Amino acid sequence: MNSPAPRPVLSVLSAAEREVLRLRVVAGLSAEQVATLLGCSPETVRLRQHRALEVLRNELIARGDSAEGDS
Repeated sequence: MNSPAPRPVLSVLSAAEREVLRLRVVAGLSAEQVATLLGCSPETVRLRQHRALEVLRNELIARGDSAEGDS
C-alpha cells in the first residue's frame, strides 16, 4: 500500500497568508510593520492572519485522526 505522502499543512494557505504568518509569528513583527512591508493596511494584515489561522485550525482538525494514530 503506497499512499501518497501527506502534504505540508502550510500548503493549504495562500502565499499572502503564509507571508503574513511568517512575519507576524516567526519574525515577531506588529501588524503595522507587516503592513508597511507588504504595502497594505494593518487591517488587511490582521484579516489575513485571522483567516490563515482559521484555515490551519480546520486543516489540523481534519487531519486529527491520522495524527493521533502516529504515536
